[in-house]
This record gives sequence, structure tokens and C-alpha cells, in this order.
Amino acid sequence: MDNLILISYILVLISLNAGAFLLFRKGKLNLMVSGFLMMMLAPLIGFSSGALFLRFYDWSSGGTGEGAGLAGAFLGLITLANGFLILTIGMIRWVILQFRER
Repeated sequence: MDNLILISYILVLISLNAGAFLLFRKGKLNLMVSGFLMMMLAPLIGFSSGALFLRFYDWSSGGTGEGAGLAGAFLGLITLANGFLILTIGMIRWVILQFRER
């Protein structure tokens, strides 16, 4: 079940990135805004994936399940870093465009 959660996380992250860049190409959404939105979604994705990992954890194995929480936190940090990267790309692009206008 954990593989299904990871595959769905990867698909969600790829679709968020593709949607952000497609909306940017159409001129409907700025990269800085989409990066900020993705950074705001990071805790939601981290907590929900951690909760799903805990929900499907095999408690009969005798563990405490802290690995599930750490995996959820790691997925949240990956989403946060991805949003920060998109935000940084948007800022660099904005600065370059400002210097070109002068």
C-alpha cells in the first residue's frame, strides 16, 4: 500500500508542476504565485501522506510507526523544496525582465 501512496504522490507533484508551467505559458499564472501556492500546500501534503502511511501501517509487526511520520515529513519537505525552486525561478525571471526593460 505504501507504494501506491508514493506513486500517487509522484503523480500529484508532476501534475502540479505541469499545471503551473502550462498556466505560466498561457499567461494566466505567475511562477512566483504558483511556487508560493505549492509551498503553502506542502504541510497539507506532508500531513496527509503521513496520516495515510500510519493508517496502512502493519501494527502487528511490533513497531511504533515513527517511520511513517518521517516519510510524510520527508514528502512535505520535498514539496516545499519544489515550491521554493519554482518561486526562485520566477524571481530570477522577474529580475532578468526588469533589467532588460532598462
